[in-house]
Amino acid sequence: MKASRCSILILLAGLFISLSTSLYSWGFEAHKLINRKAVELLPGSLGESFKNNIDFISEHSIDPDLWRMEGNDPDEAHGHYIDADLYEDFPFDGIPRDRKLADEKFGEENLLAWGTAPWRIEEYVNRLADHLRSGNWEDVPLTAAVLGHYVSDIHMPLHVVENYNGQLSGNTGIHKRWEADMVNRYLLGAIYPKGVLNNYNDPVEMAFTIVKESYPLHFELLRADSLARSGLTNEQQDLIPNRDASMNGTGYIEILYSETGQIAKKRMEDAAVRVASYWIMAWEAAGSPLPLIQYSKDNKR
Repeated sequence: MKASRCSILILLAGLFISLSTSLYSWGFEAHKLINRKAVELLPGSLGESFKNNIDFISEHSIDPDLWRMEGNDPDEAHGHYIDADLYEDFPFDGIPRDRKLADEKFGEENLLAWGTAPWRIEEYVNRLADHLRSGNWEDVPLTAAVLGHYVSDIHMPLHVVENYNGQLSGNTGIHKRWEADMVNRYLLGAIYPKGVLNNYNDPVEMAFTIVKESYPLHFELLRADSLARSGLTNEQQDLIPNRDASMNGTGYIEILYSETGQIAKKRMEDAAVRVASYWIMAWEAAGSPLPLIQYSKDNKR
């Protein structure tokens, strides 16, 4: 990425930090944390190389959200989610894993409307493998950071359903309140991922495995939101969809956390393990090249 675009992204991050969660994605700080934890999980020389760039990989985890703001890129947003229940009923096994076959079955226009996150992940796995295979180490940190963003997104249960903001069930506003307000208050210092890192043979199939994990959990989020709303006045309930309104002092966020905090913690921890695993997949697909231990610390972006 050229320096001018990097400057624009940094400026946007500063200007829009308060709006970050309005884009229906894990909040900025959660994305940064997940990528940081993923880097810490990587073993060996690859891990050492990534750790030398851990701040860059963490900070640039939010770039895809900035790209959505920068020029309103029409090709960006649909890669952050998949409304799997619009494609077909759970467990979604009839959705073709091959993008061309999915286009043929559902139509490209529908795919772009319903979300393409599994195939966006595949695209960035291939990009990262290409960089590693060709020795293009300068572009590795950014591509790895961006891949981490998309993988993290589908771990968020409301990123894989049509009812992404509770708008179909009387829970409008839950998305930001759960993934940002609750997470930022309670979980940024409580994420301790552990697990076996895997080389997934098929990036799309693994993405759909994650989608199938996330989907049933969204019912728990909606249930918790309904419970939390039940103790609020009408005026307080009206504040929930207002992104600029604080819910402090209402007990709403506290109930969300008591009911579903462990779900959020587990999804974030699993996301870190999966992000690291996807990086390993790209590295092994590239032939497991010996990384340059020090690279792109001062890359021109």
